[in-house]
Amino acid sequence: MSIARINMLEFDTEDDLEKRAKVYSNEGPKLFPNAEILLTIRTGPTSAMSVSVYPDEVMAEEALTRRDKHFKTAEIQPREAWYLEGKVVQRHIK
Repeated sequence: MSIARINMLEFDTEDDLEKRAKVYSNEGPKLFPNAEILLTIRTGPTSAMSVSVYPDEVMAEEALTRRDKHFKTAEIQPREAWYLEGKVVQRHIK
């Protein structure tokens, strides 16, 4: 049973979001090697939503620990970040 985490992120500036997205594009797969899906959507000039899917709750919890540590040490940090998570009940990837 897969677990999905939806992160809502708000940055101080559009430039911060752009820079952070580029860094995450390179670092995300290495930082979260057990993720089945990593997807980031720009939802506004300074906001983004990321969706991560993990094979099970154990790997989702490990990723949450990595996420929190990464946010604390990242050069560009979101001004605000919160998340929701739950079981994946439907999936289609073309």
